[in-house]
Formats: sequence, structure tokens, C-alpha cells
Amino acid sequence: MSDITTFDHAVSMIRSVSKLTDREINGNSIVNQIQMAFLNLKPIFPVRALYFMWRNPWMAAANSTFIHCMMGKIGLVNILSNEERYPELPAIKLKELNPELVLLSTEPFPFSEKHIAEIHEVLPKVKILIVDGEMFSWYGSRLLLAPAYFNSILE
Repeated sequence: MSDITTFDHAVSMIRSVSKLTDREINGNSIVNQIQMAFLNLKPIFPVRALYFMWRNPWMAAANSTFIHCMMGKIGLVNILSNEERYPELPAIKLKELNPELVLLSTEPFPFSEKHIAEIHEVLPKVKILIVDGEMFSWYGSRLLLAPAYFNSILE
């Protein structure tokens, strides 16, 4: 199966699975609920952001990822949109990119407070949030919960 990289692909996957399992009514209901939840999402003003998902080496989400899609849904401008997939980022590159916001995912790598300190050594004034990686990268029915989570972290 190909990677899910857009919201439309994720919705299409839900519909396909529900059809295969003879649960089209349930699938359509889930899709409708997801679409309504995202309509109620309060996107923030464009903020230049970087989403780290791995350490040793530092790796961040770029274009052609579902994480990139979710970042866009909430008004974040992925500063790696000209890169593909999950590039490695040495500290010098981090300084060059100069994000306004850094998101540290809880999975697949479990970022913690010590990683915030590491990034602040390179970018002392950047805002850093530890975020639930499942909300940014797990597509499917979990998308029902994502908009409320996004609204809660961005207030």
C-alpha cells in the first residue's frame, strides 16, 4: 500500500476499508464526522515550523508526509516543504532554517524536556512544544480526535 500523504488520501483509505469490510455506512459516518471536526479547526496565523520525529540523528518531517499535511491544516508552514520525507538536520542547518516554532513528537522517538534544552542551545528564543505524535501522523479514525487536540495545543 502506498503512503498516505494527504488528508484526501486518508479519507479515501477510510472509505476503501469500510467498503471492503461491508461497513460503508459506518465508514461514511466516520468520514463525515472527521470532515466536520476539521471544519471547526481554528487554524493559527502562518507560523514557520519544524516538526522533529527522531533523534540520533535529528530528523524532521518534510514534504510528502502526512505530518506535513496536518501541519498545513492547522496553519503551520513547514520550513522543510522543499525537502522530501524525513531529512537529517545537523545543528548548523537548524540555525539556517530559523523556525519560529519547533514541535517535538512523542513518537516514534519519545522526545522529552532534555531535548528542549538541546534545541534551545542552538535556537535560544524559539518556542518549542512536545506534541502527541499520534495526532500528527496516525491517519484513520484517530482523525476524529485530531482537530480538538490541535485547537488545545495552539491556544
